[in-house]
Amino acid sequence: MLGLIKKDFLLIKANLKSMVIIFMVYLILAFQGTFDVTFIILLIGIMLFISTFSYDDFNNWNSYAVTLPDGRKNVVRAKYIASIILTVVLGIVAFAIGIGISYTKTNNIDLDEIISSLMGTVLSSVIIISLLYPIVFKFGATNGRIILFAVVFGIVGVGTLITKFVDMTFIINMINRLDNCSLIAIPIISVAILGISYLISNKIYQNKEY
Repeated sequence: MLGLIKKDFLLIKANLKSMVIIFMVYLILAFQGTFDVTFIILLIGIMLFISTFSYDDFNNWNSYAVTLPDGRKNVVRAKYIASIILTVVLGIVAFAIGIGISYTKTNNIDLDEIISSLMGTVLSSVIIISLLYPIVFKFGATNGRIILFAVVFGIVGVGTLITKFVDMTFIINMINRLDNCSLIAIPIISVAILGISYLISNKIYQNKEY
């Protein structure tokens, strides 16, 4: 499985140069206050996650991977582990950059705001990964992205309608409570969401023909 994880990081490395260019552009905007730095990290993370599936599909990797010992289990497991490692690394980078931007702009470090923003980004990344991976394992990278965007826009649309006709006070209070204990709640929620997503992806991959 370590070889499969290494393979994914080598694929990520192939796209790293273009991601660095995108990162530098958005970083400048972040210093100007146009973008939140954690949004940049989230965007880059999503693009890097998807790129590994695209390369796998292009090179018919799965047809070979399923012939390896415990190949089906290890392929899915490696994707999730590599994604978790990458999310942690990008989170550390976002935290460090957030401190730098905060100190540069205000000569002060607002740790509460930085941590709150970072926790929100981590949870967003986990939710996207958890939605994306079962869809991509089922339908492939290209179709999976289209379906994911359709699902996300659908959720946003339904959410917008709900906010117009439903009293959101209870939900807002729950979010505020979650924010107060985000350092404990978000890791627990993230592990639970990823665990469910992994079980679904593993089931899909076990039954899929390549």
